[in-house]
Amino acid sequence: MATAASPAPPSHPTRSSTRWRSQAPPAPHARSRRWQPAAGSLKNITLETGGKSPLLVFPDADMDQAVKWSHFGIMSNQGQICTATSRIFVHREILPTFLARLLAPSTSVSCLTWRSPRARAPTILTGGAAHVSTNPDHKNGYFVKPTVIIDATDAMRITQEEAFGPVVVILPFDREAEAIRRANDTTYGLGAAVFTTDLERAHPVAAEIESGMVWVNSSQDCDPRVPFGGVKQSGIGRELGDAGLDAYSQIKAVHVNMGNRL
Repeated sequence: MATAASPAPPSHPTRSSTRWRSQAPPAPHARSRRWQPAAGSLKNITLETGGKSPLLVFPDADMDQAVKWSHFGIMSNQGQICTATSRIFVHREILPTFLARLLAPSTSVSCLTWRSPRARAPTILTGGAAHVSTNPDHKNGYFVKPTVIIDATDAMRITQEEAFGPVVVILPFDREAEAIRRANDTTYGLGAAVFTTDLERAHPVAAEIESGMVWVNSSQDCDPRVPFGGVKQSGIGRELGDAGLDAYSQIKAVHVNMGNRL
């Protein structure tokens, strides 16, 4: 497998647009270097560059569903999902119950698909108390043990940077406004999830969260009819749905004179 994409295709004269998906590198100049060929030739560009998606669990949430989807949202595909809900904000009064259920040993997790996330994970796993799977290490494959971080702060690297692995941070909150503010305290804005049985709460919270997609009482749902994409440093444009076709379309105006007027 190639380690880098060719710089030629985005600027090729026969191309009218470019679609790029990648894990966002930390340095802005590294990102721009990848996409300058398209920008320099005035090509339309659609980007999806990763995320650090929040998941909010309110006191009235269905606990069984919240735990199930929280686990699925970060551990499915070994956490190698750009929309992985890797920051879980849980209301303080239900935090002990939520943690007890989330940490119950019941599932195995496979290896990562490539080496880079495995090498990166230990560099950002600093601070906070870690609950790590006690399963024995696997020698064959890029394995990272499922890890749940508690007692972390919003400013720590593990809370701010994409690990792209089975690593999740659990953060308590006391008030709705606080949860929204902290959920938005990131450079990313790809996905988010809200767990509550009160739709009159769910919709205003979803509207306030800065992300391209919000799931209510689920995580990682995807439908080809629904636009997919992010805001902030998570990308530009959309794919899927009618909005996904816009990136590959141009609006043309045709004027027809049906009379003899000049």
